[in-house]
Amino acid sequence: MTKIGSLPNLQVLEIFHNHAEVVSEWMPIEGQFLRLKCLGSTFDHLVRWEVEKEQFPSLESLILKGARSMYEIPYGIGEIDTLQLIQLHDCGESLVDSAKRIREQQHDNGNDAFQVRIL
Repeated sequence: MTKIGSLPNLQVLEIFHNHAEVVSEWMPIEGQFLRLKCLGSTFDHLVRWEVEKEQFPSLESLILKGARSMYEIPYGIGEIDTLQLIQLHDCGESLVDSAKRIREQQHDNGNDAFQVRIL
């Protein structure tokens, strides 16, 4: 992910069912993913994901599909001012609850356009 995150014009990143490399934790490096607007993934085996809002300063949408190993969306995702959407497909109840907490946080910060979609 370090090489991908360093791509200066990367705006959309979708990683689905990546069995080539099993990763259980991800801690992005500050200064990467600076222009990323959409992140979509299954995060098949991801258990621990730490994010600070500075690591994804342009993120507008987060789409997770079948992320069964992940317990919650990192708190730092909820602090991203540009975030407009979290969409969850076939994810666990704890992940859904986490997205709902982020929705409350975004609305409390005046981002009334923010949406959570549960499919």
